Amino acid sequence: MATGTDYNYTLPNQENQTGDDRALVIEEYTGMVEGTIERLSIMQNIVPVRTVKGTDTFTNRAVGKSTLQKVARGVTPTGTSSDFGRNAVTVDTMVLARESYAHLDEFLTNIDVQRELASEQGKEISKFWDQTFAIQALKAAVLAESTFKGAGASGKPAGHFGGSQQTLASAADLSDPSLLYEAIGELFVKMKKKDVNPRMDDVMLIVRPEEYFVLSQSELLINQDYVTSTGNQINGASVLKAYGVPVFEHNSVPLLATVTGHLYSNTANGNAYDGDFSKSAVLAFSPRAIMAGSAVPLTNRVWYSDEHLAHYVDSFLSFAVGPNRAEYAGVVQLP
Repeated sequence: MATGTDYNYTLPNQENQTGDDRALVIEEYTGMVEGTIERLSIMQNIVPVRTVKGTDTFTNRAVGKSTLQKVARGVTPTGTSSDFGRNAVTVDTMVLARESYAHLDEFLTNIDVQRELASEQGKEISKFWDQTFAIQALKAAVLAESTFKGAGASGKPAGHFGGSQQTLASAADLSDPSLLYEAIGELFVKMKKKDVNPRMDDVMLIVRPEEYFVLSQSELLINQDYVTSTGNQINGASVLKAYGVPVFEHNSVPLLATVTGHLYSNTANGNAYDGDFSKSAVLAFSPRAIMAGSAVPLTNRVWYSDEHLAHYVDSFLSFAVGPNRAEYAGVVQLP
């Protein structure tokens, strides 16, 4: 046994009693970020996101509609040609939420700091995720032509169209439930003329809390479980009467607002995530309207720095979104 001021001690986090005395410390994954974003995001698990690996750009291809011809006796049918198109989106930015706190505060604070910080990060990532997806859906809704239209082409490939817009007579119509409902119905008519079935093609409506209140007070919304064509279930969704389309209210979607300085906007992509949506009041879109890819999935790390004697809580991800099939998006807009 040691005597005097000397004593033997154990370092439970040192590997084989040599080297770093924190070598065996395992970072803690709180799980709060994933849980929060899945709970609060309306886009999560509704819009498919492909994995991007080994490249920074992902593409969708399109083929134009076929042409029918009449067959006549004694005449050899001739072949017809179809147009093909390409649409691409690039992942080029990663975003991070990071908080840190001193090691001493781990012992002096009477709440679970890591859990609370991770929860707050999840809330902000959820808002960022939904805003980013909605921005590209709004951009798809106002496109005059298909995203697959090639340079110099005119309306190609055949059978692909731009978005749909329905303009209100005045801004006051947003406060009139019958006029707002009528505008949404007329928007759906325009989408149907482009062979989009709002109910069967999983079209959803996104509105501000103000317009949600107008529709709900006039009993134009009903609550029911909603199942998408891919099998995802939304329990207790608000559904628009007569159309069976779910309606979501969201503060982070930039309806009647302008977006500048978005974290994903840069010179290389032409500030693709900025935009003037000050006249866009109601967004209607199907997951097919946009295309999304993730290079770095949502990752949460809780780690300790010996140098700083501090704990860090990180949440980071990298994805990109762009318009895809514009005919699956529409917008009710102010004059």
